[in-house]
Amino acid sequence: MTVLLLSSFTRTHFNKCYEGKSSKDILKRVAANALMSLLAVSRKAQKHALKANLIDNCMEQMKHINAQLNLDSLRPGKAALKKKEDGVIKELSIAMQLLRNCLYQNEECKEAALEAHLVPVLHSLWPWILMDDSLMQISLQLLCVYTANFPNGCSSLCWSSCGQHPVQATHRGALSNSLMLCVVKLASQMPLENTTVQQMVFTLLSNLALSHDCKGVIQKSNFLQNFLSLALPKGGNKHLSSLTILWLKLLLNISFGEDGQQMILRLDGCLDLLTEMSKYKHKSSPLLPLLIFHNICFSPANKPKILANEKVITMLAACLESENQNAQRIGAAALWALIYNYQKAKTALKSPSVKRRVDEAYSLAKKTFPNSEANPLNAYYLKCLENLVQLLNSS
Repeated sequence: MTVLLLSSFTRTHFNKCYEGKSSKDILKRVAANALMSLLAVSRKAQKHALKANLIDNCMEQMKHINAQLNLDSLRPGKAALKKKEDGVIKELSIAMQLLRNCLYQNEECKEAALEAHLVPVLHSLWPWILMDDSLMQISLQLLCVYTANFPNGCSSLCWSSCGQHPVQATHRGALSNSLMLCVVKLASQMPLENTTVQQMVFTLLSNLALSHDCKGVIQKSNFLQNFLSLALPKGGNKHLSSLTILWLKLLLNISFGEDGQQMILRLDGCLDLLTEMSKYKHKSSPLLPLLIFHNICFSPANKPKILANEKVITMLAACLESENQNAQRIGAAALWALIYNYQKAKTALKSPSVKRRVDEAYSLAKKTFPNSEANPLNAYYLKCLENLVQLLNSS
């Protein structure tokens, strides 16, 4: 009942207490905060907000703020301008937070935002967003929500273009002709100490990496070359850095498609670096390099490069002796994918060390999982090993 009453308030009274008021107005702040909380938890509230044209109203407000900021930047009086800017930036922040919560896990609202040209509006505001870290964080959150499981939204970042922008708003990077390129440049130039924005921008790129259009932009920008410059842990440190984990999560999403797999393989030295990274630990994501190799092994076009790298084969075979059952399963699946319907792989994998590990893993698995049908993962692991044994023993 409370949700229904608040949803009714959203549609009938929001315009009266929110729109057209100063950012300092108490009623406006209270209404905005209440609406943000409601939109984040209630699908019905999102539906009512959509009917009440909240998305269109927020978009119009953002356009108005952009025009106002551009106009005010041409006027003299820096002290007065800065004070006015602060108020307008707060207005912009509220509008973007309302949009973020309205779009959360709601494809209908995302479609409405796409039709209302969310990306071109954000692109036009980008120079101002670059000047404020808190505003950048909110805008990246909005884009992460917008692009999550929404391919059309991801592609829209590649189409956006905008016109004039204030020259003073370029301390992180110049504006380009698409918001996608702006995001890539931001990730390339992000100071390491700004971990919050860094994490958000890589999360956004991981969403975008599932889109064919966005992967094309990433490839043409040579952004992935930055991965090769990552430093491995030194001394007694056995854990990968947070930045490295962000990169590995991005590469994993890129590796889900054959076009992305080719992008990874074109990076000179990438396979060796991933192999080295697989030796280190990270509590939240211990198997990321292995999962990337697993995906790459399934494409026939990639198999010659994988088989030509002895370090990769040794690492995949060593997974069969791992104490981590997930590592065992992934390693077995990757080896089976390599050898499946590829005669040349049999020769490479028939080395004594690889064959011994496969045979021992299969023998142990049969004893450990006598009733594998009860667990699909164990059943799949046994199936991978059984097929590996048969293929390696065939002529």
